[in-house]
Amino acid sequence: MLDTMFATETMAELSARQGRLADAVAIYRHLLRDAEANARTERWKERLAELEAGATTAAPPAPPPATSSAPQTRGAPAPAEIAVTAVPRASLVIREPVRSGQVIYAEGRDLIVVAPVHAGAQLLADGNIHVYGPLKGRAVAGAHGLREAQLFCLALEAELVGVDTGYLLSDDIPAALWNGPACVSLTAAGICTVAALSVGKGVAPAPVNRARRIFGDRGTAR
Repeated sequence: MLDTMFATETMAELSARQGRLADAVAIYRHLLRDAEANARTERWKERLAELEAGATTAAPPAPPPATSSAPQTRGAPAPAEIAVTAVPRASLVIREPVRSGQVIYAEGRDLIVVAPVHAGAQLLADGNIHVYGPLKGRAVAGAHGLREAQLFCLALEAELVGVDTGYLLSDDIPAALWNGPACVSLTAAGICTVAALSVGKGVAPAPVNRARRIFGDRGTAR
């Protein structure tokens, strides 16, 4: 059964890479069902056609990263952009532990968790994510197109972390950063990366040597 609260491009492509084509197809169909026509939905349609034909790794090229000098479009912004940027809302604050099987979604705002996030739990936010405790399970910030979003946690032990369409699996996280305070973000090229977060005593950042992104090459960091 499709968990519509966690239906994003990231989850669709992760499902495809793991060979779960039916899940990936279901997520893309859900995304397209109520979405307004724009460049992103056209990519979704193309990707859905590929998945229905049996493709598991091919994906459409990444959209160019946004820059301050890019001309503004005259059309109305996509619904996700309105929720994230045009209508700021107070952060969703979770004070109880997030258990396995639970899904927490902060629609159009940041998510703050001041409790542990257990393995099997899922965090999703259209804005930033802050976890003041151990982060296990999965967490994706900027889930509907906010590439500038970031994810912060005090103890990184996640199965998956991501921003927009970029993500890292647990095996991609350097040993020096495992179980420590960390910040997850996207590079200008759309590659998901993680760095040490200084809390009290300074901690030297450790580079990620295996970062992933959904679009483009198969996620090897450059």
